[in-house]
Amino acid sequence: MPLAASVCALLSQWVSFLLVAVPPRSRRTFAELLIGSMLNPEGWVTRAIGAISREAHWTTYYKLIERAQVPVGDLSVRLLQLVQRVFPSELVNLIIDDTLVPRCAKTGAGISIKHDHSHKANRPTFLNSQCWVTLALVVRVRLGSALTVPLRSWLVEESGQRGKLWVARQLIDSIRAYVKDARLLIDAWFMRRSLILPLLEQRVRIIGQVRRDTALYFLPQPEPRRRGRKRKYGLRIDATVLDALPATVLELTLYGKVQPVRVRSAIALARFLKGLAVRVVWCEMRQSDNTWSRPRLLLATETELSAQQVVEIYAERWGIEPLFHNLKRWWGVTNLWQQSKAALELWMQIRSTAYALMQLLALQLWQPFPLMAIAPWRKGMMITAGLFSQWMRIQFIGLRVRDAYNPKSGHFVMPFPGQDQRLQC
Repeated sequence: MPLAASVCALLSQWVSFLLVAVPPRSRRTFAELLIGSMLNPEGWVTRAIGAISREAHWTTYYKLIERAQVPVGDLSVRLLQLVQRVFPSELVNLIIDDTLVPRCAKTGAGISIKHDHSHKANRPTFLNSQCWVTLALVVRVRLGSALTVPLRSWLVEESGQRGKLWVARQLIDSIRAYVKDARLLIDAWFMRRSLILPLLEQRVRIIGQVRRDTALYFLPQPEPRRRGRKRKYGLRIDATVLDALPATVLELTLYGKVQPVRVRSAIALARFLKGLAVRVVWCEMRQSDNTWSRPRLLLATETELSAQQVVEIYAERWGIEPLFHNLKRWWGVTNLWQQSKAALELWMQIRSTAYALMQLLALQLWQPFPLMAIAPWRKGMMITAGLFSQWMRIQFIGLRVRDAYNPKSGHFVMPFPGQDQRLQC
């Protein structure tokens, strides 16, 4: 089957599956905006409309976005179910992280002066920006590598009590009922008791990085019967105790390359989690000057995991950093101009869904992809969503998408390029 026909077949199934979360009156317009976002990586709505054969008045697209006629939560759940259909997994690895999008405007949805924790070069400590908290899903692909798929992004309000921890809790609650087993990978900022303990009650497994001075204790030793309550904590793990723990040097594939890693591990009680037993791992990486880096302290609520498993699983969290880079630079998040929070989050969800669909296409149809015709200098490398998007812009630009949805059957049939635009594949 030619590649274009395979793309039409898959997009017909996937878009029809997603349209269930869209109100019937808005499905045609939503399908146009979604396909247009896949064909044009820039964030402006006009560019997405210009990538297809526009058949409705411009106010039709304006009203769908500005009035937020599509529920973002339902659309993100539908996207999660679609990814699970394509790549089924009993245990789902989720990532929650936040990113800042610098803005020049002083007023607007979520715009305020925020502290930049990334400490990037040539950037001030405080930025006039918007803060997005993103929930992403890790998908295991060929050759053992992992891919990060964006599920939903939530704009943090510039004032009020609903901060990033509250948003993270809402994101997990919105999809928890649709996954059997979930594991959450988070960085040190989100490793807070107010977030972790409620998630543990929902049977969500946690692996995250914490501060090196986190209060950790060994399990208490058995002691003779005496009056008073029993000891809750044993010996505290300080620098002296840490140096006495046995170290193991492993060759692990982390962050895209094989590198030596020195780990120390123990079962300990975390005081900030009210004495919960956790697996703690101190991880050090070999630096260019042949010395070990400062230890990173990882904490996992799954005590049955080994130190190597904890390090390898947590390394998947790094995939959200290139995800933010791709969304902001190559998929137009920096160009979102909507004034209201609801409209901004809806258009962000459409852009993220388009990027997710392009990722799935690149994973499913990598074998027949004409890499030598699109980017011959990348011979032998993995087919990415950006390469697939470049090919689709050549093949599918300017198609009639509005007539591809049948309101009676509820099915979307992706039009085939190079034929009569009223015919469907």
